[in-house]
Amino acid sequence: MSTTPAAPRKTRNEDARAARQEEILASARAVFARQGFRGTTIADIAEEAGIALGTIYLYFKSKDDVFAALSEEFNQIIMNALTNVPRADTLEQAVRLRIFQVFEGCAENRDLVRLVVLNTDPDTAATRRMRSDEQKRFTPLVKDMQAVINAGAVRSADPEIMARLTVGAVSMSVYQAFVLDDGRRWEKFRDACCDMLVAYFTPPAA
Repeated sequence: MSTTPAAPRKTRNEDARAARQEEILASARAVFARQGFRGTTIADIAEEAGIALGTIYLYFKSKDDVFAALSEEFNQIIMNALTNVPRADTLEQAVRLRIFQVFEGCAENRDLVRLVVLNTDPDTAATRRMRSDEQKRFTPLVKDMQAVINAGAVRSADPEIMARLTVGAVSMSVYQAFVLDDGRRWEKFRDACCDMLVAYFTPPAA
């Protein structure tokens, strides 16, 4: 009689758990998009996913925790787009590559953009937890900023402040493009954001 080794069995269990969690989050996105965050219950998400209500609680403690996970997906889209790019030959090219990736990611996830931007409640425990994790999310971008400052490629400034201002400018541009303007002219907002950041990063003339 053969048995499955413990390591492969553990890997399969972890993969199955990750797949179920993604299924729950995808269902939550769909329900939130139809009913809004406040009009949605955990039971609604379970029904959308076709699973028992108790199953969701094996993955998320509350609706706020589900929302926090979706918010983290949104934040990760932006942070990955800002840090994972091909090597660029010029400052302008480096900026445009990053911002183009941010806006393309947001264009592909418009429901997630609107959900996170319109429903974030600063008083929830989930939001407070996300703020406490913010420094970890910023670390790769701060390192990138420090490297280009050291190389003289951008103006000299505090790399953390520069990173935060960059994310703030991009987030506001995304909000304007996909929420207030409903995504009708998102390419124009993308290009304007690029122009603004190129001007900000360019070292002053000697």
